[in-house]
Amino acid sequence: MRAKRNGYGVQESYAGYGLGKNRAKALLKECRTGKHADLLRVAARQAEPHIAKWIIASIAEGKSLHDMEIKWELGETEIMPCCRNSFYSYRKLTLSILDRMLRGKDAV
Repeated sequence: MRAKRNGYGVQESYAGYGLGKNRAKALLKECRTGKHADLLRVAARQAEPHIAKWIIASIAEGKSLHDMEIKWELGETEIMPCCRNSFYSYRKLTLSILDRMLRGKDAV
């Protein structure tokens, strides 16, 4: 992962992405009920198209990176092409983009 992508730092907190922790939790809860599914896909692709399917699974299905690593080890799915820190940074970026979309602001 690049040190910065569109102004977002590699290891920023949710606040660094323009989200409060409560807002991030609310978005995660809404996405896990199936709400915003189409926008979530768009936001994940904007954040990082190469790992969008893993980001979507993590947000919409509540899967942690560890949950997905177990499937890789069992050979049930392919290995994600990035490290843990990058994955969670892109996940936060996706939530930030989704939040901006829902608020009617330009995503990125």
